[in-house]
Amino acid sequence: MATVQLNEAQQAAVAAPDGPALVLAGAGSGKTRVIIERMAWLVEERGVAPRNLLALTFTNKAAGEMRNRFAQRVAMDHIPSFIGTFHSFGLWVLRRNADLLHRPKNFTIFDDQDQVSLIKRLLKELPKTFKPVPPREALGFISRIKQIEPYPNWSDPPESPDEETCRELWGRYHDVLKACGAVDFDDLTALTAFLLERFPEVRDKYRQRFNHVLVDEYQDTNRSQYIIARCLGENSNIFVVGDEDQSIYSWRGADINNILDFARDFPNARVFRLEQNYRSAPSILDAANAVVAHNVNRLGKRLFSEQEGGVPVSFFFAEDADVEANFVAEDIARHKKEGQTVAVFYRVHVLARLMEEALRTRRMPYIVVGGIKFYSRKEIKDIIAYLRLLVNPADDESLRRILNVPARGIGETGRAQLVDYAALRGISLTQALREIEMDAGVAPRTQRAATELADILDELHLVSLNAPVAELVEQLLDRVAYRDYVERSDEKESRNRIEVVNEFVVACSQYDARAANKGLAGFLEELALISDVDALDEDDNAITLMTCHCAKGLEFDHVYIIGLEEEMFPMMRYDDDEDIEEERRLCYVAMTRARKRLTLAAAETRMLYGVTNNHRQPSRFIEEIGEARLRIIDVDNKPARGTEKGKAPADAPDSQTGSAHPLKTGDVVRHARFGRGVVLYTKGAGSKFQARIRFDSGRHTSLMVAKAPIEIVK
Repeated sequence: MATVQLNEAQQAAVAAPDGPALVLAGAGSGKTRVIIERMAWLVEERGVAPRNLLALTFTNKAAGEMRNRFAQRVAMDHIPSFIGTFHSFGLWVLRRNADLLHRPKNFTIFDDQDQVSLIKRLLKELPKTFKPVPPREALGFISRIKQIEPYPNWSDPPESPDEETCRELWGRYHDVLKACGAVDFDDLTALTAFLLERFPEVRDKYRQRFNHVLVDEYQDTNRSQYIIARCLGENSNIFVVGDEDQSIYSWRGADINNILDFARDFPNARVFRLEQNYRSAPSILDAANAVVAHNVNRLGKRLFSEQEGGVPVSFFFAEDADVEANFVAEDIARHKKEGQTVAVFYRVHVLARLMEEALRTRRMPYIVVGGIKFYSRKEIKDIIAYLRLLVNPADDESLRRILNVPARGIGETGRAQLVDYAALRGISLTQALREIEMDAGVAPRTQRAATELADILDELHLVSLNAPVAELVEQLLDRVAYRDYVERSDEKESRNRIEVVNEFVVACSQYDARAANKGLAGFLEELALISDVDALDEDDNAITLMTCHCAKGLEFDHVYIIGLEEEMFPMMRYDDDEDIEEERRLCYVAMTRARKRLTLAAAETRMLYGVTNNHRQPSRFIEEIGEARLRIIDVDNKPARGTEKGKAPADAPDSQTGSAHPLKTGDVVRHARFGRGVVLYTKGAGSKFQARIRFDSGRHTSLMVAKAPIEIVK
């Protein structure tokens, strides 16, 4: 077994005997290496056929890395193992069992924008007796229910008018999906879980095929993903890798109890702990460990590193958010070296604006992860709608999008007539295009336009059967004069929009080169599985701005976390223990993305959503890190308190008296005038020794300790 590069804990996990196994892999502890070596060990030492291995993860990027590294490890050009995301595995299963769910094998996959567009239309069509709800709220309801039961029977009455509306939308929404021969993104796992639970013959077939199931990031599994793993692994060999301290996606259905209760779900499970970190400097790990140790719901581990050197974690408490952003920009300029990667994290995306301005004014290149995404641009969505119709003519939602794009003489009246005709005949809108000329009540212009569009789709469908995707798209653009449409539609933005269209053609060419013979259907499937972070190039010289959630799974040489204030991080809406624990885990995840330097920042004054708050307090996570682990700096990037080793000057002699000053962060003091308060931080020395104090009255004041009438209470 080739495990010379593995430490003792990793070797033990890789060579685990048959049966259930849980590997608790801390941040940067080499979990991907362990999964790769486990698969290689099964193939080389145990004689397991690669086709009997199923490895599941969450992002295309992680799956691609896993496939490539495993192929190199076992020296195979083609890997018959299934290594992919839960969603890609679900798609693979559903394509082969679509008939059991009364879906065509070539079903369309609705993305987020398709879903929002559909829900908005359905809301308009609801009778006035139903209470209106926000589209996103309705989709959230649909997604949550789907993880529990894809086909609910609603035996209990709705608890509120909102729920009554959402239930009605549930039925109408899925009627449209079924009529379109479509599924949404959640269905890829929810319906797969349903198949495995309700159809024993399907479950047995895949259990026989995959007798070794490996799951990465197990702490991120939601209900349906948990069912998939349990159904395939409960009578086989299941090997899951995860970290309960990095469970940060409860808002999208992830359940930390899946990993906490693994030993209950799989009796006799062996548990392995990977605690040696190969990514971060020891000072970063010490600070991150100190934060997450305050959580109760954890299985327990403490990261350590054998690296030497490193600098203390820095903390800067700015007067306001502008000072914070400018400080970070200047600090990046001061410390960034050629080839080093830098990222700025924040809890909510609204904090990016000032940071962008600070970088832009200094002409420092940056990218924002989670901004307007390329594949969400209108031009791209239009083209994709045409392409989806070529694969699945029953996709009414795609046809609705491009029915008069570019304008071809089918106005609102013509659209309504087409929809009514299709509903009356019980046919798809595409079929209605072909038959609408038989309806004497439809204007001749609309009839001609509908027939012409049907002819275009039929012609391009024939082209799609053999042509590369890029060639097909070029013919589509030419046939519907889409570039002309873009140039006419917005003169000011036409050049940029044409560049977007051309870039899409380039993306199609790249797909043709790497995925020969997979054709248009494969291209559309790949698009449907794209995630925000997949396109991120960590080696790019630009500074990366992103939310802490987006940072999961990434790493950078220098990391800055801004907005570390109470009511911001942790968020003000989270006040129960479970929510605070997830916020703490999110902070831990963000901190452990840093390799060499970690800088934390907060602002005393910040405007949010038009409201200015002048008395913001540093996050409780700063206090949990502890004074001794922080190098607190001032606006000029000089230590306000602390040495290069992170020791507070309270440990050093006072420059005038020769004695150590006893006042430190966290001390409770009483002022003769302002009353009781807590020390937020201290800076300076000797006669210039200052303390920033938050008084119980709400007042925040910096005082010269030598002159202020204060006493230490505790």
